[in-house]
Amino acid sequence: MEQQEEKTENINTKRRKQSPSSSKLSSSSIPLDLTLEILSKLPVESVMRFRCVSKVWSSITTDPYFISSFKTRPRLLMFYRKGAKLFVFSLSQNPNKNEGFSYSSSQPIDSYHITYPENCCVSDSTESVHGLICFQISTNPIIWSPSMRQFLTIRKPQVESWKETTVFLGYDPNVGKHKLVCMSSLKTCDHCRVLTLGSDEKSWRMVKTEHTHRPFNGHGTGFNGRCINGVLYYQAICGYHRFIMSFDVSSETSSVITCPWGGDYKVWKMLMMISYEGKLAFVGNIRSGKRIIMWVLEDAMKSQWRHRHYLPLSHYFGQDLHKQFKLIGITDDGELIYSPKAVFDYLYIIYVDPKRKTFRRVEDKRIVVDEGSSLDHRPQYIPNHIETLLSF
Repeated sequence: MEQQEEKTENINTKRRKQSPSSSKLSSSSIPLDLTLEILSKLPVESVMRFRCVSKVWSSITTDPYFISSFKTRPRLLMFYRKGAKLFVFSLSQNPNKNEGFSYSSSQPIDSYHITYPENCCVSDSTESVHGLICFQISTNPIIWSPSMRQFLTIRKPQVESWKETTVFLGYDPNVGKHKLVCMSSLKTCDHCRVLTLGSDEKSWRMVKTEHTHRPFNGHGTGFNGRCINGVLYYQAICGYHRFIMSFDVSSETSSVITCPWGGDYKVWKMLMMISYEGKLAFVGNIRSGKRIIMWVLEDAMKSQWRHRHYLPLSHYFGQDLHKQFKLIGITDDGELIYSPKAVFDYLYIIYVDPKRKTFRRVEDKRIVVDEGSSLDHRPQYIPNHIETLLSF
């Protein structure tokens, strides 16, 4: 409530600096607090159109306070590359669950295509960090804003070999800024390089991590880091010792967290780093396929984890369907999200609630991928995407 009042006061101050005609128009229009409430609940595309309504609405929607506080409900981002184009689809991730356990989606779809940046690709473990996505494999760091349909190429840091560098994207909620964090992926070191996006400082700076390590990206998916509540987590290695590094995006300090499974990956068919109920978590499939285990970080200082056992997808749909789907993440409501490994006739998503042992299937025949597409053209998914008004 205090933040809303502060935001309204800042926008009011901005309005008082406008021309008399603009002030006269605003005095007879909808009250500012109500206007803010309405605009904050609209999708990005609508907000962008309403900027043309009047100078007052343009001033409101371009105000830094409004932009930083603007959030939409989490969405499921699906995209695939075909030739030089990137085809993007944004779908509601949490439709009305009262529609039943199996239904066709009627939720609006935001879709478009855009020219794909050269010499880069999005990996399966890429995440959306407060509306922005970082291309992990690229000749230069590239930031993508799906909502604003923009790409930003960042000047690479001075390193021996860019191919041997891992880049993470973090977000500082205290100041509303994104930061890029990069380090060597082949050589252990006790430092990283940090760049703050949208700041006056345009150069990379050296930051001590105090713990000698290098990022570990060699097993499964979901190991490219997760930014949760202003803390960036990623798996690291030093010698034969594997652990988890946490990097506070605001203070730029780091610490070590012990892996809950002792770093033994041989028993896992799949292991994914996720955000669960606002905490760092890992979810994995035992190679036997008989169960799913989830570890949730309860105390980072003490490296305390709690674990749970869940039934696999084959329990609900049988082994045949289980082989056709892959786990892509988890919703804010705690539902595991499964997507098909290939999409031909229509999109088919399965949400499994492991606590209640229930599921729901969502079909959407408005999204079609050509059957003749190669593996490079099969869709990729990024769950929990929040639309943002941040512009480069």
